[in-house]
Amino acid sequence: MGMNIQLMDRVGDIVTNYPKTAEVFKEFRIDFCCGGNKSLLQVIRDQHIEVEILLKSLREAAVSPKSEELNWNELSSSELIDHIVSIHHGYLKSALPQLSEYVKKVARVHGPNQPELFQVHQWFETLRSDMEHHMEKEELEAFPAVIAYGNDPTEAKRERLLEILNTLEHEHEGSGDLLKQIREITGDYELPKDACTTFQLTFLKLEELESDMFQHIHLENNILFNRA
Repeated sequence: MGMNIQLMDRVGDIVTNYPKTAEVFKEFRIDFCCGGNKSLLQVIRDQHIEVEILLKSLREAAVSPKSEELNWNELSSSELIDHIVSIHHGYLKSALPQLSEYVKKVARVHGPNQPELFQVHQWFETLRSDMEHHMEKEELEAFPAVIAYGNDPTEAKRERLLEILNTLEHEHEGSGDLLKQIREITGDYELPKDACTTFQLTFLKLEELESDMFQHIHLENNILFNRA
């Protein structure tokens, strides 16, 4: 089954069909959510990745025993929206305020010796503000429009929905860029030898946030929005 993965396959489709490949893409620093429309070949060329090594890793992940994870393509749009709101929006609404306090404290205490932490704080607060507004827009406008179009797929509703979704995908790219910048400036969340417990927890939580948002955006961009 895993041998079906080919170079012209879209990255987002690979993760949709073989969810465990998400871990491989993370390992190779390949964006499978906002960059999900790129072909595997395009990503390999852009990032100068060894073709056979990546294909081998992806195919091994694809044929590994299936986890209990849902097949997202089998869920209705309404069911998928319920999952996104309860799991991913729920996580962000809890995690973002908590992480804000951690990031601010680490920047205040350790920033004088590691000035990049001030930049991390600034980027994180931008990300937090953007995502809070973004989730509100999705819940009040975008998701109801998805359901309305599914129930009555007129051309007028489709045009309006695509207009909304194009804006949301642009916002996803902005949030993805902020996560990449935070990862880069921290050297892939490399901790100094004298990092205190709060420092360690902050970087751990930032990586957790990144992982959740990658899955969150993947479900929206590559599955839910594609249905329109």
